[in-house]
Order: sequence, then C-alpha cells, then structure tokens
Amino acid sequence: MLKLKFKHLFLDIELEAEDSFAILGPNGSGKSLLLSVITHELYPQKLFKREVFGKTLTLKEARETFGVVNNTLEYFYKNENISVFDAVISSFKNALVVYNFFDFSDEEKNKTKEILDFFSLKPNQAVSTLSLGEMKKLLIARALVHNPKILCLDEPTNGLDIKAKHQFLELIEGLDVKKIMITHDFSEVFSYGKIIMLSKGKIFKVANRVEKEDIIELFGIDEKIYRRFYG
Repeated sequence: MLKLKFKHLFLDIELEAEDSFAILGPNGSGKSLLLSVITHELYPQKLFKREVFGKTLTLKEARETFGVVNNTLEYFYKNENISVFDAVISSFKNALVVYNFFDFSDEEKNKTKEILDFFSLKPNQAVSTLSLGEMKKLLIARALVHNPKILCLDEPTNGLDIKAKHQFLELIEGLDVKKIMITHDFSEVFSYGKIIMLSKGKIFKVANRVEKEDIIELFGIDEKIYRRFYG
C-alpha cells in the first residue's frame, strides 16, 4: 500500500505498509507532519521514495487517493452558517463551502444524500449546530464522498467521552476502506495489524500490538503513572 523514505526537519522516516496501519506517539513526535508527507500535502526536504499502491502519485492523484480527517476542518465548521449537505458536497470541488458558480452533477448530489443517510446526518441542519460526535461524522462523510482508497484520521476522537469514542471507533472499523490512524492513545490502535510507534521524529518500534513497556518508554513515564491511568 505504502512505501516511504524521507527526511524533513526533525523527521527521518523509512516505512512500508501493505494494509491499514496506526501511527502512535506522544505530542510533538511528528505524527501529523508525517501524515502530511504521506498524503502529499507536504513535499519533504529530502524525498527518497514515496509510492502508494506501487506508483508515484501526482498531486491530483494523491487528492483522489487520500481522504483526510483532521481537527482543522472541525474548527472551521464550528463557526460556519452552512448546511450539512453543502459542507459535504463541496468536497467534490476540493472546497470547504459551496460557491454560486459550482455546478454539481446528479451523481454527486445522490452520492451526498446516500452518505448522509449512512451517517444519520440531516442534510438541512446547520453545521454550527452539530454535536461534536455529529461533526466528526460530517468530516468523515466529506472524506469518503469521493471514494478515496485510503482514509487518514488525525486524532479523530479528540474531545469525545468514553462511550462516544467507543461508538466512533466501531464506526471507523466498519468502513470498507484502507485506513491510517494517527493517535497518542494506545487504546485506539488494537484493531490495526501494524502499529508504527513514533518518537522524536523517528520510528521507535513497529509491532502488531503495544506492550506496557512500549508505552512507558515511548511516552517517557514511569510505572506509577502508567498504573494510575491504565491500572
């Protein structure tokens, strides 16, 4: 699925993944920066290899391949007085809102309605009135509406309570699409067969599960702190 080798600022990364995977690490470890390189939003200072499904992508191909969900869009839509329908369908034009000169096909309109039904979102509701859980569904709907091959999730459960987080993760796991999950919460990575642990811009470890010792070393905590939060 992905082969990547590059250097950029403090990042020095070489990784390979054949299927969905998670990137786990503390704040400041370079997770979001790494995702920006993966999705072609950032061209690194030294790029040795960046192949997706066995080929080097153009920027246009990358935009069609990756669907990205991050907190930047969440902050934007909290203050926007537009409908849920417009927020999602605008993704077809690589825009955040619908402008008067946009012309959408019947196929795009129907696809938008279908995906809103799937996520139980009301088309005419103002995005600014959505709950946090609904907002996160909206962002995934935007990312999925043009059928990306890889869904990239940058700490998507921030702000959700335990029950809402569990429901949201179940929803993500049920989606029939390759996924890249970025998180600092090791409880969110159990469903991934490959977990890339990132520390200070470098890969600390690659495994199919996270051990207690990994968490202690990766996050720089002692066992007392670990037990306080995780028992």
